Amino acid sequence: MIKKNVTLLFFLLMTKLVMAQIGGIRSFEFLEIPNHAKVAGLGTVNISAGLGDINMVNQNPALLDSLMDNDFSLTIAPYFADIINTQLNYAKTFKKIGILHFGLFYQSFGTFEGYDNTGQATIDFNAGNYLLSIAHSRQEGVFSYGINMKIASTQLSTMQTTALLFDLGGIFQHPRADFTAGLTIKNIGVYLRKEAEEDRNLPFDIQLGTSFKPEFMPFRFSLTLNRLYQYDISYFQAVLTDENDPFLNVADNAPTSFDKIFQHFTIGTELLLGKNLSLRAGYNHLIRQSLKRADNGGAGGFTFGIDFQTKKINLAYSNAIYQVAGAAHFITVGTNFNSILKRKTS
Repeated sequence: MIKKNVTLLFFLLMTKLVMAQIGGIRSFEFLEIPNHAKVAGLGTVNISAGLGDINMVNQNPALLDSLMDNDFSLTIAPYFADIINTQLNYAKTFKKIGILHFGLFYQSFGTFEGYDNTGQATIDFNAGNYLLSIAHSRQEGVFSYGINMKIASTQLSTMQTTALLFDLGGIFQHPRADFTAGLTIKNIGVYLRKEAEEDRNLPFDIQLGTSFKPEFMPFRFSLTLNRLYQYDISYFQAVLTDENDPFLNVADNAPTSFDKIFQHFTIGTELLLGKNLSLRAGYNHLIRQSLKRADNGGAGGFTFGIDFQTKKINLAYSNAIYQVAGAAHFITVGTNFNSILKRKTS
C-alpha cells in the first residue's frame, strides 16, 4: 500500500511539473544539443540505437545495462565561436543498488572582457553551462526502464540559474530480431535558483524512437520523433523577417504543413562494416529548416560519422552540419576499465 501511494504521489507530481513546462520559450537549451559522437552522427536525436553504448544513456536512461560496468567515455566537441563542449560518462555496478551511470557535461564559452555601463573596463569573467547526472535502470524481460536525475546550471559572471531535472525512459528489445523501440520523457523539473528576469520554461520533451536492422542487411535504421506534445515547433516568425538580410529574408518561406510535421522526425542510418567498424549518417529537418539561409540550404541538417573499435578502446567521430556557414565536430573515446585490469593481471 505504501509503495502504491508513493508511486501515485510521484505520478501526480510529475504530471503537474509537465503541464507547467509545455509551450513558451525554453531555457537550458544546451540540453538539446548532442553531447557525444554517436547521437551526433545519427542526426543529433536518437533514443533507441544505443544498446551497449554508455554514451546513449544520456539520451535514454533505459539503455543503461549491467554490461556497462566500469565503462568510461570522454567526448570533446569543438562547437561554434570557440565554444567547447566536454562530456564524461562512467558506469559502475553496486551490490545493493545495481548499475548506476554518472555523467558530467561542461560547455565553455571562454573568457570575456568586463565593462561597466559607462564603458570603463572591469574584471574579466567566464561563462558556461554545466550538467551533473546520475541514472539508474531496471530490466523486466524484454522491457527496460530507467530514470536520470540531473542538476543543470548556467553561469554568466555573477548571474546563475540552476534547475533540478528528471528523464524517464523505457525500451522494448525484441527477444530475437535486432529491433528496439524507446520512449523518453525529458527534463521534467523545477528551478532551484534563477534570476528575477528568468521567465522561460524548462526544455521539456517527449521522444519516441525505433531502431531496426534487417537480418541480411549490413544497415541499421533509426527513426526518432521529438516534441510530440507540440504540433508547430518551427522557429519562423514573420515579424523577424528582413528582405535585406539573407538569413532573415524568409517571408516567402514560411513552414508548410509538411515542414511542421517532418520537423518532428530525425532519421539515422548505420552501415555495419564488420564488428569493429561502422559508418553513420543522419538527417534532422528541424535543424535544416531553422538555420538555413533563404537562398541556400547547403547540407544543413545532415550528419555523418564513423566508429572504430578495438579490444582496448572505442573511437568515434561525427560531423553535424548545421548550415552553410558551419558544422560541429564530435570526438568520443571510450574504454572499459575491467578489461584493462584483466590484461594487466594476466
